[in-house]
Amino acid sequence: MFRRGSRVRALRGAELETARRLALREPVANALAGARLLDLTRHGSPGAEFSLAGEEGAPEGLLWHGVNISPLTATDRALEDFGRHLAGGPRRASSVVGPRRAVERLWAPLGDAWSPQVREYRWSQPLLLADPAPTADPDTGESPEPSSAGPAGLRPARAGEEAAVFPASVAMFREEVGMDPTRGDGGRSYGRRVADLVRAGRTYVVMEAGRVVFKADVGAVFGPVAQIHGVWVRPDRRSHGLGRTAMAELATLVRRDHAPQVSLYVNAYNEAARRAYAAAGYRQVGELSTILF
Repeated sequence: MFRRGSRVRALRGAELETARRLALREPVANALAGARLLDLTRHGSPGAEFSLAGEEGAPEGLLWHGVNISPLTATDRALEDFGRHLAGGPRRASSVVGPRRAVERLWAPLGDAWSPQVREYRWSQPLLLADPAPTADPDTGESPEPSSAGPAGLRPARAGEEAAVFPASVAMFREEVGMDPTRGDGGRSYGRRVADLVRAGRTYVVMEAGRVVFKADVGAVFGPVAQIHGVWVRPDRRSHGLGRTAMAELATLVRRDHAPQVSLYVNAYNEAARRAYAAAGYRQVGELSTILF
């Protein structure tokens, strides 16, 4: 796959720390791919899904090419190298995702080969970061302790609640991605994913009468950043302030449980969600793009 002397090469064991440092230059933008890099470093083969561009000893960028294609902290030349390299082979990923400018550069040499397979372009996806946690009380010197559940009743989903969480997760996926995650195997693989998140304490819910009315997942943790995925409010509870209140509580609980910086990204056209996130204290710090196949 990689020619001798090529500027694009599979990530090798000796370069893992270099790749990690490169990804951590922009941990908010690189959270999803960075989390996958760490997971493969612990339990797999990073070179199967990650490549570097640049001369030996002087990397100019990192690329994740697994279930997603995502450039991490890459120069323009590296992005063009990655795009030309990918264009020479078949597409296996379900999407291209990353900072908008990087995706546009990557797509320039790749689009001719892959554009007929594109299902949807989502060029503008504001990348948000929750407002900083409250600082210590000037009188006592103590930081406020987060409660287990605030006004919305948000809390981590518990073992045994997977069956309640699953239909909410499926509804979210259908709305957000436009596909049914239960197709093919009746939802068994997606059900395992839902169960894994619950077991890891990474799914947060508001429950009413045993049913989920709000759900959000910590989809990735990388360095100081926890990235939120899968936010969903039951349709009959939308436009009543539940999402805004729960998202504010979510930042507090995720800081307590996972990482000090809480981020997410949202489609620019989803004005209702953007208003709710802004009211909950999430501010734009960048812009991502996603190309769906």
